Amino acid sequence: MSNAPSNILLEQQQTLLSRIAYLEKERDFIKKLYSGMPQMLQTISKGALLSSLLDSFKTKMQAQLPNAYCLFLTTDKDCLQWHLQYTDSVNTALLNSNNFLSKIPQALVAFAASPSCPQRHDEEIQSASGWKIWQSFINERGFSEVSMVSVSDGQGSIYLMLVFQRDAHRLESDLMMLALDNYASWLSAVFEREQADLLLLEDSHRDPTTGLLRRYSFENSFGIILKDSRRHFLRAALFSIRVLSSSAIKETELKALAEVMQDTVRDNDLIAYFGGRELVMGIRIQHLADAEVVAQKLQKSLNSPKFTDYALLQGGLSIGIAFYPEHSSLESLYAAASLAANSLGNVPGYRIEFHGNCFQSSADFYSL
Repeated sequence: MSNAPSNILLEQQQTLLSRIAYLEKERDFIKKLYSGMPQMLQTISKGALLSSLLDSFKTKMQAQLPNAYCLFLTTDKDCLQWHLQYTDSVNTALLNSNNFLSKIPQALVAFAASPSCPQRHDEEIQSASGWKIWQSFINERGFSEVSMVSVSDGQGSIYLMLVFQRDAHRLESDLMMLALDNYASWLSAVFEREQADLLLLEDSHRDPTTGLLRRYSFENSFGIILKDSRRHFLRAALFSIRVLSSSAIKETELKALAEVMQDTVRDNDLIAYFGGRELVMGIRIQHLADAEVVAQKLQKSLNSPKFTDYALLQGGLSIGIAFYPEHSSLESLYAAASLAANSLGNVPGYRIEFHGNCFQSSADFYSL
């Protein structure tokens, strides 16, 4: 009995030493995982290329998990098209004769299709039915379990990392989850940055109220239309559109006008909000009368009963139209269209500028 207290003390010491050893391992793991984090965040914030960032994440995870095998995959949101991000001497066994990743385990498909569960851990995968289709790949390399993480890029693609382990070198589950969490956080940060860049680009080109092009973006884009028109001997028309109502400009009413204009023309035609009460359209046409059709359709749309309470639209529009190649530059087209719009005074309608004169219809161009 005299040895009982000493045995208990010995067990407590062993438990304490074991705990200390694990904490030291955990410390070293975390220290290694977060090493280089400031540089990584700086690289992400500077907008480095996605490919180079993915390469650095892959290198980081493989160094962090030296006793495991990391497999990096992408798939579409419907989980139909699968691709290896990187090929090596190990994962080439998963490719068919055409170097495509055609056979995907059901367990992996189910995981990728469940974005609400971004992490998963499967054990005994050598005999699991969900991994049967990869059984030879798993058994030949002695993999006993796999941990997975998925991240959506918000654009229809899913990025996955699979970490295969063997029993002899199994990492504690909480450390594995920590590694997966960090990988997901890095990827999410990259995709958030890319989405922010896209929104900034759109905001810099489009008016946030109407969704229409800003002036400088319209000028750049319409310049391309004019170049194409010169090259292929095509016609184009530019509209200067003035809102006649003196009512206060309400965003909802201005946006409604923008939507009407967008419904009036084709998707590849250009509409811009120049600010205040002025909007501009640039369209490709085959015949001079095509521009009149657009102007008439726009005026008719504003007579819809749904706009009865829209004071900004009830005053009508004055529309001026000018043509290319009668005017060879955007500047002269805009000046001519503005002249035609102003010739209406405060009366709704449209006028067409043609060789220095304003007409009610293209049919009047050559009348005696």
